[in-house]
Amino acid sequence: MEIHGGDIYTAEEELQTDYVIDFSANINPFGVPASVRKAINGAVQQLVHYPDPYQRKLRHALGEFHQVHPDHIVCGNGGADVIFRLVRAVAPKKALVLAPTFSEYAKALEENGCEVQYWTMPEPFVVTEAILDELEQGSYDFLALCNPNNPTGTLIAPGLLQQILDLAKQKQVFVLLDECFYDMTEDEMGIDSMILDSGSYANLLILKSMTKLYAIPGLRLGYGICSNAELVERIRTMGQPWPVSTLASEAGCAAVEDHTYRTQFLKFLQEERDFLYDGLKSLGFRVWKPHANYIFFQVPGCYDLDRRLLTYHVLLRHCDSYVGLNAEYYRAAVRSREDNQYFLRCLRKIISKRGLY
Repeated sequence: MEIHGGDIYTAEEELQTDYVIDFSANINPFGVPASVRKAINGAVQQLVHYPDPYQRKLRHALGEFHQVHPDHIVCGNGGADVIFRLVRAVAPKKALVLAPTFSEYAKALEENGCEVQYWTMPEPFVVTEAILDELEQGSYDFLALCNPNNPTGTLIAPGLLQQILDLAKQKQVFVLLDECFYDMTEDEMGIDSMILDSGSYANLLILKSMTKLYAIPGLRLGYGICSNAELVERIRTMGQPWPVSTLASEAGCAAVEDHTYRTQFLKFLQEERDFLYDGLKSLGFRVWKPHANYIFFQVPGCYDLDRRLLTYHVLLRHCDSYVGLNAEYYRAAVRSREDNQYFLRCLRKIISKRGLY
């Protein structure tokens, strides 16, 4: 089984408590928006009917939000579901995947008989122009990119991303561009989503998720945007016919209309992200400048920081399960000021009482 963040259940079972502060999952600490709660409650009476297999209302709402045609949107049971459906629909033979990055790309590809080659990002884990040579020389028909990347939080330079997409189009390589954490970068100059340019690339699907920003991972709601309407329909038909529940659909429609919640969170994120980043740096860790709602850091020589933190009821994402990383790397979500301060205090206690190495 793949290891992911957010497994509070195992931690609670081990600690014999329901009190766990979860820094392992990159979820908005504001919690579920009131508008979404209201929409879910209002949709309960609709549960006597099957969900709409075409997600008409949801795709229309997402289309208006992103300014794309609803026929260019495919919805799924979380972003991971869309990944697996896409791979089944495209059926690639040889794929190029970054390392380190989200594990579900490779898992979906390998489960469908695709050969996976990893392209290791050079320190400090950024995509460089060298990937263009790899695409030019390799016989790939699929490329998976994550921007900002998970778990490193690093971004692909806009000019380079354009070059990659242009070359992939020329070489007939299908590109999965995961922008699930893009919403966290909107305050940064020069960083633009590729959604409005997606019409130029029929070989591109942009992956989005509502899990992180709107704090609804338990509902499972993700979607893809692709200008190839025929492929979108083919992706929709892969897997079971009702991937989006009625409650998830109504929640998604309400979420995209809640501009106040979104604006308040992004303002909060800028402040708390810097606070946590500075705090981790002050402890002497090697910390990557964050571009999402999580912070990637390395503690050289320390391979069990997650276990040590668990005694303080803090759940941290250990990154040794990512291809290209060892047990010295960790990822921490940005949470409330109170939680972030507690997290830093726990780290200081570990350093002062026991030492890290």
